[in-house]
Amino acid sequence: MFVRKATKADSQDVLSWRNDPLTRSMSRAQDEVEEAPHLDWFEKALRDPSRTLLIGELDGQKIGMVRFDHGDEIEVSININPACRGKGLSRALLTQSMAWVSGTIVAEIRPENLASRRLFEHAGFSFDGVRDDLRRYVGKATAKPRP
Repeated sequence: MFVRKATKADSQDVLSWRNDPLTRSMSRAQDEVEEAPHLDWFEKALRDPSRTLLIGELDGQKIGMVRFDHGDEIEVSININPACRGKGLSRALLTQSMAWVSGTIVAEIRPENLASRRLFEHAGFSFDGVRDDLRRYVGKATAKPRP
């Protein structure tokens, strides 16, 4: 798998993945995202130094996106291309993406999202309690030099 920074050309794929019914049901914001606000958000996110958007690819297919929001802690969000679910790719996407950041990483997951809970547990994150009805998982990352 190859992980790279997202570009403007990835915007439509990310919008499609974000609006997938299963993705929406497991997200904090569950409403369908309209194209114009998404394009605006995506372009701003690409320029925002406090945000890292990454895309994973395998054999020329986009696997999914990982977003890191940097602050005192780094909040992580992962979104798998629906066509790539169930293939065991999310762990590689997450762990390879973690090489792009350094520090404490936090994932907040809906209790019913068993796939994400397992993903973060298998990636070495520890359960850290419940906040705002979301299960909180904490891990560490150490950025590796980019070629």
